[in-house]
Amino acid sequence: MATKSCPSCGEEVPAVAARCKSCFFDFNEEHEPEKSGLIGLLVLFAAMAMVGMSVFWYLHTQVAAERVVVEEQTQSIIITRKSAAKTEATRIPFNEVTRIEYVIGGDTAKFEIIAVSISGERYVIQASDDSPLDTRAEHVSRTMDKPLEKVTNVTTFGD
Repeated sequence: MATKSCPSCGEEVPAVAARCKSCFFDFNEEHEPEKSGLIGLLVLFAAMAMVGMSVFWYLHTQVAAERVVVEEQTQSIIITRKSAAKTEATRIPFNEVTRIEYVIGGDTAKFEIIAVSISGERYVIQASDDSPLDTRAEHVSRTMDKPLEKVTNVTTFGD
């Protein structure tokens, strides 16, 4: 007696059978091959590629090193940022700075020295979580001949 293999469960059934005796697969019904597995796999690969590209972009553009120099000879603050993609330098002349702020409880660290420009832009000159920078802030203020403003940011719980 001739047999055929059930496409659903793989069981050998008589060639003349209309249904599989194990899983009741109907041999007379038109069945389309399943494509959802292939589509799911393609979607998974596309998602993995997007995540990989995002991580690569983030690491490529992330600042690896930053150096800030208050240079008395050129009368400017020079900020140099290096990333995997590029190195860029920003120069802020002393005459574009209105004041120096010594911030206790800053946005990026516990102690910060910030130069505030005429346009209101804020440039972090130095930041530390370990030790106060009050002596350094006074030195920067004298070097640039700018007023020093001490700012204490107090965080209260429950706000």
